[in-house]
Parts: sequence; C-alpha cells; structure tokens
Amino acid sequence: MRIKALTLALFVGVAVVGCGDASEQQPASETPAETAAPAAGLTDADWFVVDHDAQTVEIDLVAGQSSQNNYWNYNGAFGGAGQVTVPAGYEVTINLENQDPNMAHSVGVGEQQASYPANFSAAEPVFEGAVTENPTSLTESTLPGETESITFVADAAGDYVLICYVTGHAVAGMWVPFTVSADGEAGVSGF
Repeated sequence: MRIKALTLALFVGVAVVGCGDASEQQPASETPAETAAPAAGLTDADWFVVDHDAQTVEIDLVAGQSSQNNYWNYNGAFGGAGQVTVPAGYEVTINLENQDPNMAHSVGVGEQQASYPANFSAAEPVFEGAVTENPTSLTESTLPGETESITFVADAAGDYVLICYVTGHAVAGMWVPFTVSADGEAGVSGF
C-alpha cells in the first residue's frame, strides 16, 4: 500500500512539473478532505481514517494483533515502535478490539515517560474520556474477543502514548507513541 501511494505521489509530481507553464494547466481537482495525503514521513493505513472537514479521526486499534511481545502490542507495534499522529482539536474515536487469545487489555492516552511502572494505581488519561473502562483490571478491562470504543477531543498538542494500563503490560512494552500535532499533520508510521 505504501509503495503504491509513493508511486502515485511521484507520478503526480512528475506530471505536474512536465505539463508546461501554469497558464496552460487546468486547475487541479480538489482532493476530498478525508483522503488528503498525510504529512511527510506519515502514511495512510486502512485502520486510520481522518476527515478534515468534520475534524474527526477514527482509529481501529487491535490489541494482540500478532504474537509479538506475548501478544502485548497494538496493531503489531510495541515498545515505542510505530507512531500515530492526529491534529489538535479533532474528535478522536478509538475502536479497540482485543485479539489476544489469553489476556485482557486496555487503551488510554497517557503522558509519555522514560519508563512505565508495573502497576498503575489509577489510569489518568491526558484527555477526558481517553481511556477504556476498568483499564487496570486483569478481569474487567477489554477481555479476549471483546471490543470497546472511546471518543475524546485531542485538545492539547504534544507527545503522548497509547498505553495498556493492565498490570505489567506497559512496563513490558505495550505502548506506542501518539502525537497531537499543532499544524494539522495526521497519519501513522512504523506499523
């Protein structure tokens, strides 16, 4: 998918440069907001949808998508790999699906830290509503085969993480970088 997008971008760039002077060119048709190209270094993914007109982002996040890191991963990424970037002020919906065959997981948007504790006494998301229910519980968070959705407004630009608050998961690497961009950048990388 990434190669197709880069090839298309290169083709469009060459076509624009080689089309004569600007007075002879037809105006380019506008790209719909929800399909606008992501910022440099970021890519589109079928699980990440941005609608710039509606100022929304929908993320389909799979806990335990692969056996990597004992199934303690989000869409296959863990331990600081991957990058999810959303524009500041947008309403973000995260649809969490737990495909780990054995373990409950949660997701929240937390503060970025150099290291994470084995246990969280409380899960304090950085945005109101940006955490699944019972996020620290081994038995009452999102169980294998279950789904849960959260919606929040990413109202402060900065570098954060998508993190699992279940005991032992964050310290074992179940977190990925989550950036809220002040300049409207959106996309993913490293997945």
